[in-house]
Amino acid sequence: MRTIAIANQKGGVGKTTTAVNLSACLARAGYRTLLVDLDHQTNASDHLGIDSPEDEALSSWALLAESRPNVQAIIQPVSPNLMIAPGHIALAEIDLELQSVIAREVRLRKALTLVADQFDYTIIDCAPSVGVATVNALCAAYRVIIAIQTNRFAFGAVKRLMKIISDVRESINPELGFYALATLHRSNVNIHRDVLAKLQEFFGDLTLNAVIRHTATLAEASANRQSIVDYAGGSKGHLDHQTLMEELISRVERTTTKQKTQAI
Repeated sequence: MRTIAIANQKGGVGKTTTAVNLSACLARAGYRTLLVDLDHQTNASDHLGIDSPEDEALSSWALLAESRPNVQAIIQPVSPNLMIAPGHIALAEIDLELQSVIAREVRLRKALTLVADQFDYTIIDCAPSVGVATVNALCAAYRVIIAIQTNRFAFGAVKRLMKIISDVRESINPELGFYALATLHRSNVNIHRDVLAKLQEFFGDLTLNAVIRHTATLAEASANRQSIVDYAGGSKGHLDHQTLMEELISRVERTTTKQKTQAI
């Protein structure tokens, strides 16, 4: 199982839209996919028509707060090949609850190992913060996709996240890497084109070729509590996330093959 976290401490950058629709594309392609909603706002769950459970023990909160969570009771089916660990408002207090817990940063990673053989990919939708939940996601992930809206505020929230990614890689998760993804992009707006060029220059090969364009259908799909795959298959929003999925799989498989070759 490969675990991919979608993160940015800045809200409103298309992070949840990317997590939901990437998950849906993976599932439609036949990959057994688990989406973990780690945001107390539960937007990813709502996007897919899943209501937050009344009992927080049946939500992703338990993957962090309980030493032995019942993962099978937490995950819910969404569509063929797609399951979700729904979010819960209790995640807003997870930093306080785990304040004095030993090894609190790796609770999610340990919980996901319990279902590792059931999924090909796990996609984690992180909260727009760098608290305990997001650090857990980084410790559990193989790669982080940093969703960056192509406006003039693009780099503001990224620097601290990159520092935390570096710290996690050095201290807990040496396999952790990241990609930069341009989101909510308007190709007909000069500042968006300029920021995209700067992203590509700054991140180099770590910038994904896929670009998620700003389209009304993505917002409409969310409002209708459906993925873009189900709401508007073949639309620009669907094709952008399909391209993202294909590039991600290619990069992951290429990296895995290289690591195996080096180990021989």
